[in-house]
Amino acid sequence: MVTLVNAQTHGFGARINQIGYGEQAKKILVLKDAGATSVEFKDLANGKTVLNVPLSAPATWEYSGESVRKADFSGIAKKGIYAAYVNGARISDNIIVQNNVYENVFKAALKWFYYQRASTALPFEFAGKWMRAAGHPDTSVSFYPEAEKPAGWKISSPKGWYDAGDYGKYVVNSGISVFTLLELYEHFEKELKKVSLNIPESKSQTPDILEEVRWNLDWMLTMQDPADGGVYHKLTTARFSGHELPEGDLAKRYVVMKTSTAALNFAAVMAQASRVYKPFDAKFSAKAIAAAEKAFEWATKNPSILFKQPEGMNTGPYAPSDETVQDEKLWAAAELYISTKKKSYENIIDNVPFDGQTPWWGNVNFLAVYRISDAKNGFKKDLNKKAQDTLIAVANTLKDIAENSAYGIPVNKWNFVWGSNSAVANNGILLLHAYYLTKNKSYLDAAQRALDYLLGANPIDISYVTGHGNRTPMSPHHRPSEGDGITEPVPGMLVGGPHEGGQDVKPNGRCENYVQKGKPALSYLDNDCSYATNEVAINWNSPLVYLSGALHFLNAK
Repeated sequence: MVTLVNAQTHGFGARINQIGYGEQAKKILVLKDAGATSVEFKDLANGKTVLNVPLSAPATWEYSGESVRKADFSGIAKKGIYAAYVNGARISDNIIVQNNVYENVFKAALKWFYYQRASTALPFEFAGKWMRAAGHPDTSVSFYPEAEKPAGWKISSPKGWYDAGDYGKYVVNSGISVFTLLELYEHFEKELKKVSLNIPESKSQTPDILEEVRWNLDWMLTMQDPADGGVYHKLTTARFSGHELPEGDLAKRYVVMKTSTAALNFAAVMAQASRVYKPFDAKFSAKAIAAAEKAFEWATKNPSILFKQPEGMNTGPYAPSDETVQDEKLWAAAELYISTKKKSYENIIDNVPFDGQTPWWGNVNFLAVYRISDAKNGFKKDLNKKAQDTLIAVANTLKDIAENSAYGIPVNKWNFVWGSNSAVANNGILLLHAYYLTKNKSYLDAAQRALDYLLGANPIDISYVTGHGNRTPMSPHHRPSEGDGITEPVPGMLVGGPHEGGQDVKPNGRCENYVQKGKPALSYLDNDCSYATNEVAINWNSPLVYLSGALHFLNAK
């Protein structure tokens, strides 16, 4: 039996969302089958029974091997604190029901991007006990390999977010991360204008979420070659640093080759940013759209330059496994068309098919589906209809899984890979898009189940978000949290999650073999050695921000 290193004592046995539920939200409890047939729910304020519900027939969840039953307690729609009982014995942690229940986890997940800032100190005023000195000024960055540039070649490329548990900055992974945060703003502009994160820019007239994203956009702009519009792929050291704070990592930093994927990710988010920031900074808006068009032009002239890791470098490649940039081209063309209404961009979309894959950095095709399915973006009716049909077809599959599978979670077998938790979160976002389009609450209910899983309704019985939940990861693979001497990790981080890959389990390595073959949902280790299951990343946190934020705002309406 695998022991979760540093995991806290487990709870009562019932798998629930440890943060809670909105008053009108779908509410499902999952319990290992022990022959019980019903569950009693009591209001802890007065000890009175408020609901009795039958348990479903036992079913085995193929991803954990557990035989479980479900209880739907959506009938509890009054603000309060409750608990579940079977035959008089308590089986659950406190069940919190209130409409603003996700506010704190949403804000923490978004504030985490501040903790990922490069090239700046994080003072106590804004970072609390996780304050740290500045690291990685990145004002004098070389090209790797240096032999490919003239002697003394340097660029200044400060700011940006550290990508994950390491200190690299990557354009490709910034693409989907920035998009996800900006799209949340586009969908909930009114609400997000009121959200304060206590960051240095909080007193400005620009919403805090946009100020935070701007820190990364400003860095991305420095990665574009002003001479030709091409975009460098990444900025990292040659090798990953040790487990130290940013100021302790003094190794030389480099930018590495221009790629078609970097240019197209850059073009997409800069086109998007040009619209979002226009009311707050017209000069920046103009700069962003000009940079986007120049990057797209470069990628059109250089359509198949994919990243190749140079000899002697071991930091993340973020190179597409399918050896194509068609998905990035589709997404960038969609964003550019919305911003410019130039038919040349819409014509490109006609020639690239939509696919049915929930988006991740390696396939951003569905980000274009989101954009084109929204009638207000002005695409041709046939494209709009085609995108809507694609979106609903994929959403229906996920909804069916959420409604009929043993755990009731909208997750596919292929989602249990490195970063499985982000796959679940992105499935939830896709379901929310279907809800926006149809106003059919069953999509909203299925999206709720994705968040439930991340916040405790899973076989490991923990919230996968640091600092939020009754049992949370305490030893994430995150260099600042490993090196700061503070027991609690930086809060608001979504760890990668369980899967069977076991890339960090090596002979004589630090990680014990936590992999449970045939049970990917149980293959997780709360130890900083486990970069395969317990690392953090901007493209994992951004869908958590979106999912928790959207459900928070929708519950509050």
